[in-house]
Amino acid sequence: MKIPVGCGLAALALILAWPALAGSLTGSATYRERMALPADAVFEAVLQDVSRADAPASVLGRATLEPAGLPPFHFEITYDDQAIEPGHRYAVRAAIRQQERLLFTTDTHVPVLDGSSVPLQLRLVSVAGAAQSTDTFVPDSPLRNTYWKLVSLNDAPVAVVANQREPHLVFSASELRVSGYGGCNRVMGAFEVEDDRLALKQMASTQMACVDGMAQETQFLHTLETVARFRIVGEQLDLLDTDGKVVARFAAVALR
Repeated sequence: MKIPVGCGLAALALILAWPALAGSLTGSATYRERMALPADAVFEAVLQDVSRADAPASVLGRATLEPAGLPPFHFEITYDDQAIEPGHRYAVRAAIRQQERLLFTTDTHVPVLDGSSVPLQLRLVSVAGAAQSTDTFVPDSPLRNTYWKLVSLNDAPVAVVANQREPHLVFSASELRVSGYGGCNRVMGAFEVEDDRLALKQMASTQMACVDGMAQETQFLHTLETVARFRIVGEQLDLLDTDGKVVARFAAVALR
């Protein structure tokens, strides 16, 4: 049986016009510091596909509170159900910014769309220097006052263990100190920087023992001792050894 051309075109138009199925995630976020945010601070939460550890996460939905107001920050992220693929991993992260300056961010991998019924509650942590007066604080360089998320070590993708803090570094803008997490343990130390030369010194960590991720964390700490130079291209930070080999690669957390 032949379908009239007019009917076929009408059916096709109806299919194309059919709205995508919308899903939503609701949650809240807060921080521990007893401080008010600047009047122009903006809160943003995003749903990301984090299936590929060696590539930037793709954003599937976002929620913005402008101005951010006071914590707790209640949000709802809507997304296209058809964009969710079986076998992929998804997570939600959030940040508070004042213009281009990062004030607070989540630093823990928070998986979602995995069948869990646990309420989505995010804890934001202060980025180094964020508690200082916004009238006098100016970042010294792109290297500093940026939350650098570790994405690869010696060309191998970095795994983020569920409910552990993701490996990252933050170079202080107000002093020559660096801090972050290796995954299980907090890391801290000093750094010296001149042009593209970078040296990480007196690196230390807490001594917690976790079931997963310890081998990767140990490799991360050993790698930091070999750093001699750095380069930043866009939102990517590469740490290089004395031979010019990239030993660690980071991605800037930039929720825009």
